Amino acid sequence: MDQILDIFLREQLALRLEREISNQMDDVIGNKVKLISQKFSIASKDKKSPFRNVLAVATDSISSLEVIKNYIRYQVGRKESSPIWKTSKDSEIFAKAVVNDLQNLSQDAQEIVQRMRRKIPKGNSLEPYLEDNQNREQIKKDIHLKLAQLYLGYLAREHTASVGESKLN
Repeated sequence: MDQILDIFLREQLALRLEREISNQMDDVIGNKVKLISQKFSIASKDKKSPFRNVLAVATDSISSLEVIKNYIRYQVGRKESSPIWKTSKDSEIFAKAVVNDLQNLSQDAQEIVQRMRRKIPKGNSLEPYLEDNQNREQIKKDIHLKLAQLYLGYLAREHTASVGESKLN
């Protein structure tokens, strides 16, 4: 019976997390991606998207935020990597800007956890679980990774859309 309750609680937590993430999706992800895409004019730097490989790294089952950031920094040092990664604007390179955006998603993850905690009714079975600092930190880490994956997916699609739009003009 306890096992069924644990499964039920995990499912309830997962649904609440998905709802909180989706409520914030456009503000958190969409706006950041548009800003960085426009700032660095990524569509004009390379017609072939360099984001498929980084997205594959990000969605790998054993991936982490540090693995993703390391992979992006690695692209700057590679001779054959896309010129997008090395594009510079206002003394900042694109790869570093992406890594900074990914790191800053931690604040958004924290806000999602806090908002979700406030919405849990008193006496709900999730309340004691979310009161535990270790559990909250793990949830925040999971949300941060999910937001990073979403960000990179949006960035890949934004690049493809921008390249397509530039061909029409």
